[in-house]
Amino acid sequence: MIRIVLVEDLDLIREGIRVLVSQIDDFEIVAEYSNGKELVDNIKHLEVDVIVTDIDMPVMDGITATRKVLAFKPDLKVIALSLYNESQYYHDLLSAGAKGFILKQSSIHELEEGIREVFNGNSYFSQELLQNVIKNMNYKNANSNTLEEQITDKEKELLQYICQGLTNQELADKLFVSVKTIESNKARLMRKTNSRNNVALILWAIKNRVVQL
Repeated sequence: MIRIVLVEDLDLIREGIRVLVSQIDDFEIVAEYSNGKELVDNIKHLEVDVIVTDIDMPVMDGITATRKVLAFKPDLKVIALSLYNESQYYHDLLSAGAKGFILKQSSIHELEEGIREVFNGNSYFSQELLQNVIKNMNYKNANSNTLEEQITDKEKELLQYICQGLTNQELADKLFVSVKTIESNKARLMRKTNSRNNVALILWAIKNRVVQL
């Protein structure tokens, strides 16, 4: 059973997600809150695996709440519910420790997939949302060329597949290596790009045009 906490200030959206999630046999919503402060105040009493949280909320936003709950329970997985126009918050959420972003307009199937991926230790980024981020990014930074030259062709190939949302096992199968090798190569890429997780790595790769989607 995957235990989920839902944090969303709009009653209609929160209730709609609850109804949809209740249709999935091994998903259970163990608590619901209307702002980040309620989550933070109650986190020590909760047995939860994945937190699905809105970003822009009254009293305490999703970024602050994510940072606070992960400071208390570092193993928690956090997914942000996002709107198209909230791309300015993505870097802060990544820094806070969020593992994924899902559009509020997404289908229940995508929400289910995102929760399962994050629960299993992977990152998840709604492809539609990712395309929107690409369109609104300011490509190239002052130091990008030097860093791009340090990325090998094999690392670029790995980045291409990571951006397609492949799991570590799928990456290993695709590249004919072990999962341990994939984990080692990803860790090296994250060090090179100063990326904290898969989502940050994807954003770096796209921003610097190392991959094409």
